[in-house]
Amino acid sequence: MLGLALAATVGAIYLGLGYFTTVSNRPPMLALIVSIVPLGAVALMAAWKSRARILSLLLCAVCVVTVILNLDNLRDHVAWVYFVQHAGAMTLLGVTFGSTLGGDHTEALISRVASFILHTRVDTDYLRYTWKVTLAWTVFFVVSAILSVLLFFFGPIEVWSFFANLLTPLLLGVMFAVEYLVRVRVMPDRPHFSIVETIQAYREYSRR
Repeated sequence: MLGLALAATVGAIYLGLGYFTTVSNRPPMLALIVSIVPLGAVALMAAWKSRARILSLLLCAVCVVTVILNLDNLRDHVAWVYFVQHAGAMTLLGVTFGSTLGGDHTEALISRVASFILHTRVDTDYLRYTWKVTLAWTVFFVVSAILSVLLFFFGPIEVWSFFANLLTPLLLGVMFAVEYLVRVRVMPDRPHFSIVETIQAYREYSRR
């Protein structure tokens, strides 16, 4: 619980910094470096887990050198860094969730996570529900990605930054809360897990 609270605090600081950085004409260099760290960390983890690890790590090294040599130019376009992270994350999550919807209900991502949490075979009604939840999250991420693109290219940067850095995390929390309340209502006799437990279970499942 303490770890999640710390992560939430750090995340809130990062998102607040992201908002003020993207609406600034020329943000401090430290703000630019902080904005690059999450994207770089994700790329590094993906490279480490890749089958072509050496090649992927070399590519990451080339990207790091390129970024270092162009820090001043990136400073004038820091909003693009946040845009790539936000729109890219929403797109990736939409594809990740949506790609599991085409087969049996047991193949839906939330169905897999539910089975992972319960350590037992899940009944048909519950699987039908978890498939719908997977669909709902897919729609959420796809709509968020589309709105991110539209607001970034066709709206004021302040509006996009508010949506990406402040509103999106709030909407994520609302989605978790609403799903939990719906689950308790429509599946009263099934095991229920808190939002924190659900997030922890998804993280553990994704590490397998």
